[in-house]
Amino acid sequence: MSWIFGSSSSATPPQPSTPQNGSVQVDSESPAGTGAQGRILRVRIGPSFSTLDTYNVNEDSVPQFIDSPYFVGNIAVRVKNFRGITPEGTPALPDTPYFGTRRRLFSIQLQGRFKHEHSTDDVVFGAEFEQKVNPPTGAWLAMKFANMIDPALLADLYAEKPWLYSPMLCSMNIANVVKASTPGSSLSGVATHSQMKATEPNPLYKPAGTEEWSLSLKKAKAAGSGVKNVPSDVIGEWKWGGEKELEEKNELLIPEFLDEPKFPSGGVAERRKYFGVKSHREDATFSPDYVYNLEIFAPFIDLNTFDLNLGINVNLIRYLNNQPIRLVCKSLSKNIPFFIVEFDLQKEGSADGASDYEVANE
Repeated sequence: MSWIFGSSSSATPPQPSTPQNGSVQVDSESPAGTGAQGRILRVRIGPSFSTLDTYNVNEDSVPQFIDSPYFVGNIAVRVKNFRGITPEGTPALPDTPYFGTRRRLFSIQLQGRFKHEHSTDDVVFGAEFEQKVNPPTGAWLAMKFANMIDPALLADLYAEKPWLYSPMLCSMNIANVVKASTPGSSLSGVATHSQMKATEPNPLYKPAGTEEWSLSLKKAKAAGSGVKNVPSDVIGEWKWGGEKELEEKNELLIPEFLDEPKFPSGGVAERRKYFGVKSHREDATFSPDYVYNLEIFAPFIDLNTFDLNLGINVNLIRYLNNQPIRLVCKSLSKNIPFFIVEFDLQKEGSADGASDYEVANE
């Protein structure tokens, strides 16, 4: 889903599973807007699927702090014309000066540090689903088109647990990196190397309480949000909100080439193109010694309704089987989550209860 939530640049994706029926059909059964009647949006953020907290959307000067054995940071979510569920019934903020006259319909912005060094090829961002989805007939053709737009996209819509991912530095619209004020070795609540090795590449999502959770995921669950580190001490002050937006400043993505940069400091397209090459991603790392300020935004999907407009208007609710859209940043090789942002459409009046998907899977 990275090509919907932000574009990227070249890499060679693995061959996905193919549907049994390869015919093409225009989606005439799901006009935009019809699937979301009587539903309102809830946005939750956390370091693991069992530690998600409801976020006050569009309060972009007050991000949500998360802290796990793998990642520590702030995350803010903006949704244009938001009219959904808020923490403890606080009034919904329908807008923020951030949007202004821009065509953007949403924004996810983060400020954080990885607690271990990771290859930039291994850190991905995208969507995962716990159960099968029902792509419209001909979706495989849409995916081929998506790969033309986003060659770094990795996806399998027809898997038992569908997924769509792109390398983090290809997905993000904005990348801004600064040197942390404290060394990575000073971070607390860090998973040990043995715990990192103990993590097996099983499906990321496990219902809370199952014995299949790896030790490291249990540690992430126990860590919760913001229990170890003080935000300003480890990642600095959050300087954004309203009209003050994040700007590209990417030279510290590969600090060893400061004297001979591989791409302009403010060059978004050049940065994406560079990291679209797999060998370039394998040679670069995310380091605990740096604070990564990243943002992704797009004008294609209204998250208030799950209406998607890519030339044809489609409502995604029934194709997702009422599942939420869960955007995950994780280590692809170890299946370790860094953070999750969940968009879930709940029936009006159920703000304090579970979603249709949660009720069906109790």
